Amino acid sequence: MSQTETASEPVQVSNKYDSTQIKNAVDDELSRYFSEDQKFTQSHTHTDIKLLLGYVSCFIAGGSFLYEYKTSFNDALTVTTVCVVIYWIIQAISFAYGYFVEKDELFIGTKKVDGKATSTLKISGKIDKYSPIYKLCLNYTDISAGKTVSHNIEPNVATWFDTKGVLVKQTMDSELNSYLSTLVQKLHQE
Repeated sequence: MSQTETASEPVQVSNKYDSTQIKNAVDDELSRYFSEDQKFTQSHTHTDIKLLLGYVSCFIAGGSFLYEYKTSFNDALTVTTVCVVIYWIIQAISFAYGYFVEKDELFIGTKKVDGKATSTLKISGKIDKYSPIYKLCLNYTDISAGKTVSHNIEPNVATWFDTKGVLVKQTMDSELNSYLSTLVQKLHQE
């Protein structure tokens, strides 16, 4: 390792049987693996839209507060009421976007060769509350061939963590690599 590189900190969860902790850790590592190791450029559209909605909510709350600060509570009551209603409408839009558009998508990435997009990968996943089985759906599209293949997998993600709750990246990366290889082979068989 060169002097400019730093070793990444190990990913650790306090309880490797807590599906919420496991899901959050694995989601981040899925993004890392496909972005850094497999060289997919990750799309941040869902995050950007949710951030935009959140910032708009904050500006509305800040504007309401500033207006009330400059006037009195009674004078600002109508404006504050309108701002509260708008805030909840924005929150409902954010919820609807997450539920109907984003769904369970964990990763969307595009692989480029010589600046030209050659393939896309979309990963969706769901984990049950008390289960270490992560139901993943990988969709791989070869843009030049116009073909898309899907592969559903159900890895036991608790096996990706050692007894202390530290993620064993080599184990996870190896399994993810085999899943991606299977997907690409499946594409070329069709």
